[in-house]
Amino acid sequence: MDMKDLIEEASYISKRKAATHGGEYCSPCPFCKDGDDRFLIWPLRHNNNGDYQGGRYSCRVCGKYGDAITFLRELHGLGYLEACTRLRLEPKQRSTSMRPRLAPKPRAAEEPSALWKEKATVFVNWCYTQLVNDPQTMSHLEERKITQETVARFKLGYNPQSFFRDRSGWGLAREIKDDGKERKLWLPAGIVIPTFEGGQAVKVKVRRSDWKEGDQWPKYIEISGSKQALSIYGDTSLSGALVIESELDALLVLQEAGDLVYCVALGGSTKPIDFQADQLLRKTQLILFLPDFDKAGAIAWSKWENMFPNIQRILSPYEKSAGDYFQAGGDLRIWLEASIKEIKRKAKGH
Repeated sequence: MDMKDLIEEASYISKRKAATHGGEYCSPCPFCKDGDDRFLIWPLRHNNNGDYQGGRYSCRVCGKYGDAITFLRELHGLGYLEACTRLRLEPKQRSTSMRPRLAPKPRAAEEPSALWKEKATVFVNWCYTQLVNDPQTMSHLEERKITQETVARFKLGYNPQSFFRDRSGWGLAREIKDDGKERKLWLPAGIVIPTFEGGQAVKVKVRRSDWKEGDQWPKYIEISGSKQALSIYGDTSLSGALVIESELDALLVLQEAGDLVYCVALGGSTKPIDFQADQLLRKTQLILFLPDFDKAGAIAWSKWENMFPNIQRILSPYEKSAGDYFQAGGDLRIWLEASIKEIKRKAKGH
């Protein structure tokens, strides 16, 4: 029995979302009851110390997370031995010493294979060509106030239709679905948002053009094999950084104020920080944290403020996110300049 079994046993329907960590599923959260895809489940994922405890879970709304043993203890009130028995796991000897529990250190993200990078870069370049030759989609981005210069700088693209490719052709391991059929690599139709390192694409996310409310698949799909790291954009030699949830919002900030900060896009409020981003941010003088104005954003801030002593939270003057604020007529540059100035004024006051 694993996390997926426990969720389905509790009468929640789980839907496969990605191949991350051997398979990622989503469902309504049994703790906060919010949403239908905010509770993420990894039935095969191990804990940070390498132990397998029935898989892991994390809610992007209420912040609950842990392994299957934690789930049984918190939701059903079982003891440790009872939970192990339920999961058919061998109980582990636990130390009786009262050693403090240390936060897990950020892990270095595994690099995609050379073949994956090659295929992803070709795909991104092709999608960029499709976008610049598609006036309707370009107009849609311009309505979001993304300029043609930003499209070219960050190689945003457009995939006009979904493609399914053999995983081996991208250097990925073969996977078999629950129905016994071989899993394909999905390249969804939509706006393509790449992350580059050393001139090659290492991460590709697609904002699906055919997504609708209630869809079984998320609005944003990260292409299987992408580097499991936060996306870093802009001039990292700057003394200020802005940590923000959305990749598109990060690009908007750089478009308007790229000389003030570089951006670190989470791609989801619960995404853990990787070693590369952690080391970069620790060398940065001032870190601004701009969460979406919702419950998930508030929970994300409670985690990040404990990681960095020089981090400061800012909130968009109105609207849920920086992108929404900008589209509603707000001036990102003036607001950021004023926020940075106020933070520095208060620091001098102390």
